Amino acid sequence: MTDHTELAGRRVLVTGATHGIGRSIARAFAAAGATVVLHGRDADAGNRLALELSGSFVAADLEDPGAPARIVDAATEGGQLDVVVNNAGFEVEAAVDALVPEILTRLLRVNVQAPVEIIRLALPHLERSDGAAIVNVTSIHESVPVEANGGYAAAKAALAAFTRTAAIELGPRGVRINNLAPGAVRTSMNDHLIHQVGEERFARWIPLGRVGDVDDVAQAALFLAGPASRYVTGTTLTVDGGYSQHLVRYAPDPGTA
Repeated sequence: MTDHTELAGRRVLVTGATHGIGRSIARAFAAAGATVVLHGRDADAGNRLALELSGSFVAADLEDPGAPARIVDAATEGGQLDVVVNNAGFEVEAAVDALVPEILTRLLRVNVQAPVEIIRLALPHLERSDGAAIVNVTSIHESVPVEANGGYAAAKAALAAFTRTAAIELGPRGVRINNLAPGAVRTSMNDHLIHQVGEERFARWIPLGRVGDVDDVAQAALFLAGPASRYVTGTTLTVDGGYSQHLVRYAPDPGTA
């Protein structure tokens, strides 16, 4: 259960916070006492959530090269920033012969380049914190392949590799950095797949017997950002109910097992 004072006095930036996993993460951090700065593209949803959480919101599209600087400027207003959660990202289904440069460039820009730039710009502020942490939300597909997912998987694998390297550099500077890799979780990005396969059938492939919820991921993010993980850096926490240990190929015919 969330300790409502666990992150009291901390200032947290959550990207991609207006929907799905990001929104749940923002709510969990606010419930733990943090001041939350939200980022997203949906200004209406972002401003409503900021009002709900007594936080603030900055609208920006991460395909815009200037977006990371605007986001970090908003997050560090007043000079303090303790935690960065790079949650924003997007997925495109494209087989190898359809992975044209335009698609790959967008995937790498949003899923790798933007979070790395946010980290770089936030570092001077994080280094002044006595509990600085960075959580990069990747995916089980950073290591588990699925057809027509090569571009997204490559981007998430790149961010995961960056995290491991950055941990070596940032540890001596007092900043922890880890990956959080969700599996099958109910979000708008995954709904089509879960509906196509069937949730009951999907659940049979997961050792814990159910499709994940966004709150499952949010609690894991809270752990990685908080004092309970003070000796954890440079690793990936997989939140998938054991799915990646028992992953099967999606059958094209729902009638086949």
